[in-house]
Amino acid sequence: MPSLTDNLMNSDIPAKLDQSSFASSSCIPMALACGFAGLAVGGLIIIVVVYKCKGEKAGLQKRIISLENELRNNREDKENTEQLVSTVLEQKRELENQRKQLQEQLDEVEKERERNKRALQTVEGEITQREMTFDKPEELLRQKENLLQAQWKLDQTKKSTERQLLNIDKLLDPIEFQIGRIKNRRRDVAIFIE
Repeated sequence: MPSLTDNLMNSDIPAKLDQSSFASSSCIPMALACGFAGLAVGGLIIIVVVYKCKGEKAGLQKRIISLENELRNNREDKENTEQLVSTVLEQKRELENQRKQLQEQLDEVEKERERNKRALQTVEGEITQREMTFDKPEELLRQKENLLQAQWKLDQTKKSTERQLLNIDKLLDPIEFQIGRIKNRRRDVAIFIE
């Protein structure tokens, strides 16, 4: 049996094809039309890609402007917050100083009350002794009355001072809370700016 390669070599098919069969007059316009169509499609694709890139670029520029405005606002907020914090801290220091002074005043009033109480007890003891001897201790009674008035004034001063301390504590509580909130916000803004 003859091989396939032998059959091909002995066949009547010409080994070379005629060039005119590839470039016939009807194929050239078709090839040109396909080439132009490919160029047109490629051009349209390029135009669409460029248009999309420009649109994305414009969107990104708007986003950049928006972020810059937000950053500027955050910086302004940070500056305002810093001023607010310094003002509130100064008020807090003043209130704490007032509280300290009032506490010292209260301690002094307590000491004075104790001295007055001891003096009053001493005078009452002397009055009791003189009454037992049927002596009229008018001077001691006046001294007792003065000591009782002084005790009453000291009690009033103590109550007033304690009320003032309580009011200062009431003022300090929300200030402490606000300072904590401001510090947290300041930290958040600092993180955002970085």
